[in-house]
Amino acid sequence: MSAKGIILASLVSAFCFVSCNNSDSKNSEAVTKDTLTNSKVKEMKSYISMFEIPARDISRAINFYQALLNIKIEKMDVEGMQMGILPYEGQMVQGVIIQGEGYKPSADGITIYMNAGENLQVALDRVEKNGGKIITPKTAHADGSGYFAIFLDSEGNKMALNSPN
Repeated sequence: MSAKGIILASLVSAFCFVSCNNSDSKNSEAVTKDTLTNSKVKEMKSYISMFEIPARDISRAINFYQALLNIKIEKMDVEGMQMGILPYEGQMVQGVIIQGEGYKPSADGITIYMNAGENLQVALDRVEKNGGKIITPKTAHADGSGYFAIFLDSEGNKMALNSPN
């Protein structure tokens, strides 16, 4: 990872940490108290702690993901780069969209499966309407655990959606 990448990851993490800590302290106390008193609550884990989605046109990419996931994405400029920060409250994994030197969209790399909510088809119907292309339509997982679909986003990144229905 380059020095610029390390600085960016540190900035995003710090931004998310400060923002999360500035949330309503009564809610934080209630969640902590509830978690401590409920012995059946399991700490959720994830192999992914953060992801970056490269973009050629940050505004176009932000608009695509806002429409696809029905969320509000915050735009921010950091050291010659532009970022779209996906909402992170209540999320185990933080995600950002980045336009900057060295960030190149690709259909050849890893595939990130994003949560499409309860019904994958609702989000999937927004892909092509917002400049993306469906590669694999809604398909049942082999183990019967839900559905997935693979698509190219507005920037040319291969991504996927996942849901129980």
